[in-house]
Amino acid sequence: MNSETLTRSLREHAVSKGIAIIGFTNANPIECLPWSVDAHPDHYAPCTKTKIADWVYDPHIILKDANSVVIAGMYMYGFEKIIPSTPGTPRGKIGPWTRAYWEASQYAANVIINFLKDKGYNAVFTNCLPYRTLAVKAGIGNIGKNGFVYTKEYGSYLRLTCVVTDAILDWVDNGTVSENDCGNCEICIKSCPTGALKGPGQYDYDMCLHQWQQGKGIHGTNIPREDREKTENYLMRTGKCIEVCPRNAALKPRGPFPFEVEDKPDSPELIPLVLADEEEYKRRLPFHTYKYGVENIRRDAVIALGNIGDPAAVPVLIEALNKMPLRIRALSAWSLGKIGGREAYNALLAAKKAEKEKEVLEEIEAAINMILKNDNVK
Repeated sequence: MNSETLTRSLREHAVSKGIAIIGFTNANPIECLPWSVDAHPDHYAPCTKTKIADWVYDPHIILKDANSVVIAGMYMYGFEKIIPSTPGTPRGKIGPWTRAYWEASQYAANVIINFLKDKGYNAVFTNCLPYRTLAVKAGIGNIGKNGFVYTKEYGSYLRLTCVVTDAILDWVDNGTVSENDCGNCEICIKSCPTGALKGPGQYDYDMCLHQWQQGKGIHGTNIPREDREKTENYLMRTGKCIEVCPRNAALKPRGPFPFEVEDKPDSPELIPLVLADEEEYKRRLPFHTYKYGVENIRRDAVIALGNIGDPAAVPVLIEALNKMPLRIRALSAWSLGKIGGREAYNALLAAKKAEKEKEVLEEIEAAINMILKNDNVK
């Protein structure tokens, strides 16, 4: 089978299995410079395995006899199961396709690998190459100002996967410099909750909310008062830069997704998370959320309750203020201050008398002042 026939057959097979788009390029070392800001060592952490020079990555480290790289995209619009908060039931939010982050990618990779192996070729999935830049090189699309690959048909709702193979495919090489045609639009940059998108192709790792959610970034595990409102009600990833993109406004949800994934909501109830143990977190949350650490998610759930401001959360926050570890006590005080009301105010006054830790006392005092400033003692 010649390369043209093999490539056409693989493309047809991939589409028949629910893969939205697939591209092919050579296995030459690739120079990846998608961002003009942020040389943070963790930004490209998975790619360190294939790095052969500054910003240069080699597919042959994944597969010695590599001849081609396959990039495939699963269309993910409509995947999320979002239930809005209602009075008495405040909910958090998990970013686009987080629940299927691995499953979607692995499904597409397995379709490609199994096809090529049946034809007698070696093929290996990898997350250790700059696959967005490879998508540009393979002709799939361009990288927008939000840093995501976009196409005319699927917008930026593509979960990409990368397979390296020794098969000689009918590939293209469109280069690695992506020319976006976003024009003067900067809605993604302006909508980034924490200002991590500094400009077109400019990303600040330390300011990214997704890093904060993992206890990384500029704040580590302690998000200061001045930045807590920026986290809104997100528990893992945001995807806001995708959600607001005009390119995605006319997208239609895809039909059934061809892979199996946990049947859990992407907007879990927050009140039960405040005091829950690890087993309860596992029961309520998708694996790709709780895997980053229960205590970081608990922190974000408490902050989210303050940002939502539903008085229904006051009793559980009072309980947390009185019995949880230091960090959660401090954040519970803040959230009670944000929600306000007589019950929250009285609980803060009582906690002020009993609390011994300086950090918590400072938060209690700030919360009391917040309620008084807002004249929110009713």
